[in-house]
Amino acid sequence: MKPNTVRIKAEGFNRTRLLDALAGKNIEIFDFASGAEYREFEFSVRKKDLSKTFAILQELCYNYKVQGFSRYAAIGKKLLSRLGLIVALAVFCTLAAFSRLYVWRVEITGNAAVPDKVIENVLREHNIAVGKRLSNFDSGELESAVRSIEGVKLASVSLVGATVCVEVFESEPVSPPLAYSDTDILSEYDATVTRIVTREGTALVEPGRHVFAGAPLIGAYRTDEEGNKIPSRASGTVYGKVAFTKSVVVATERYEQTAVKTEEYALIEFFGLTVGKKPPSGAGVIITERTEKLNVFLPVSIKRVTVTQTEMRKVTVPAEELAQRVEDEFVSEFIHSRVSSGLTVSRSVRELGGGTYRVSVFITAETVISGGA
Repeated sequence: MKPNTVRIKAEGFNRTRLLDALAGKNIEIFDFASGAEYREFEFSVRKKDLSKTFAILQELCYNYKVQGFSRYAAIGKKLLSRLGLIVALAVFCTLAAFSRLYVWRVEITGNAAVPDKVIENVLREHNIAVGKRLSNFDSGELESAVRSIEGVKLASVSLVGATVCVEVFESEPVSPPLAYSDTDILSEYDATVTRIVTREGTALVEPGRHVFAGAPLIGAYRTDEEGNKIPSRASGTVYGKVAFTKSVVVATERYEQTAVKTEEYALIEFFGLTVGKKPPSGAGVIITERTEKLNVFLPVSIKRVTVTQTEMRKVTVPAEELAQRVEDEFVSEFIHSRVSSGLTVSRSVRELGGGTYRVSVFITAETVISGGA
């Protein structure tokens, strides 16, 4: 759980509408996760956005409650009820006082394109890794080594307690070369054209025109003053409104894993060791974990484990709820697989008999329809 955030548990349908509403108010969410029941989910927001988040949840008629705050004081309060954990923590802190000569943690920030693992491998070549003895820490040498990584422009390496802090400033990304086609650029979808960006060649469509898949959008030629066609390369991007459909047959009666018991466990993680009662595992057990760092200087973390025991039960789910599930899944798949804007969603439900229904979901969105270049 990030610092200065609040964990909220909510219950309701159409999560897409809630996420859109939060994004519309510039509210950033963290650690979004589904709950044991389909309608339940959890997420975190910054404390400064809490009042706006509550207002949106109330407006959209969601049931919700606050799960916890990311305050170290709250962590300490819960630890007081667990004497065994407090004793273990005291032992570990005592060991920490005699272990300053070792690297306990490597913290890397500022990198987006360069993976952590690449930076960690370079540091390891200079004997800097978790568990390694700090025999000789030369920040200048380490910074030079990190700067030698492709994509890294500047680097700062410092030692804070037993933590090696690496801050990276990456090189400016290089724009990919423009792609061109020696033939006409064609449409990949049946669509209504909304925008045309032509870099080379001749635009063959205009906004508002309906085109079918395979229709030419940008011609691989240009015209001279007399209207003659001169062969040329085609390059550009054409956007259009496209309709996507998904149909699924669902049954209102089914066997589902149903939560029957939920327990929470708190474990201490310290330098590769874990202290605390081991949570149960096995068939029908769902485990969710959340780790919170207790101290910036010490590699001590509190792992909170939620164990939900389930069993197969016959359940009856309303057709409308099943339809909402199908819609949520299709919208989620669509957003993750296509770059689009102006998303509109609708659905229809038709009874087939015997407790079965056909759910059809329709999505209309603006997306790139031009293939090739």
